[in-house]
Amino acid sequence: MQERPKKVLTCVNRRFHSGEPSCATRGSLAIAEAIEEGVRERRIDIVAERYVCFGQCTKGPTVKLVPGDFILGTTLDMVDGILDQLEAACGTKAEEDAGPPVHLLGS
Repeated sequence: MQERPKKVLTCVNRRFHSGEPSCATRGSLAIAEAIEEGVRERRIDIVAERYVCFGQCTKGPTVKLVPGDFILGTTLDMVDGILDQLEAACGTKAEEDAGPPVHLLGS
């Protein structure tokens, strides 16, 4: 049995040399935002973070489950399915684990 993922990492690396592929130039920032928002909204019991380069530039955008597999060639259309898989594998946090009320976080 595979260990449940504790983190989901989205590569946000941007190469600045003309013509070289990178996850960010292929839309990974929007993918990272969608995954982070989905994890928060669904209260999925996993940490979502951005990461700079898995060395999969030609196959990206790249999402990595830790521990677990790479998801290569990720698109925004795939995010709901990824979130469904994460929710099934990781479960959700109890309401009391959701963090402090927004009004206590300041402006």
